[in-house]
Amino acid sequence: MDQLKYHSAGIQEKLQIAGVEDEAGNPISALTILSLLERVASIIDNVQSSQQRMEERQQDLESNIKTIQGDVLKLAKDHTDTSGTVEKLLQKTRKVSANVKEVRTRVEKQNIRVKKVESTQDELLTRNKFRVVIYQVSRVSQGRTFKR
Repeated sequence: MDQLKYHSAGIQEKLQIAGVEDEAGNPISALTILSLLERVASIIDNVQSSQQRMEERQQDLESNIKTIQGDVLKLAKDHTDTSGTVEKLLQKTRKVSANVKEVRTRVEKQNIRVKKVESTQDELLTRNKFRVVIYQVSRVSQGRTFKR
């Protein structure tokens, strides 16, 4: 039994790394360090895998953003075209409105003149100063003569 103890103590001493101690001051074995390195490697693999997934998502997002930017540019162009069309329509509407106002003014003036003529006609008829002159046209072989 002593030999087994001695042999396992020898193995334990071989596995211990000189100058490396834990917090309590006990030497750390190579197995512990190997186990820690495996954990660190696993963590690094997980980080790299996460980083790769994040890069793929980043590329997808960039692709989506480019698509959205294209759509926004198209929308802006359509908006500019629509704005130009609306501006032209507004200009035509202003011209039509100005023409309508001008026509309305002329119609109102004409209406005033017609009312003046009608009132003058009514006054003449009521005063009995209105004469009707009828001309009769007859043809003579040598010229025209008019009779009253």
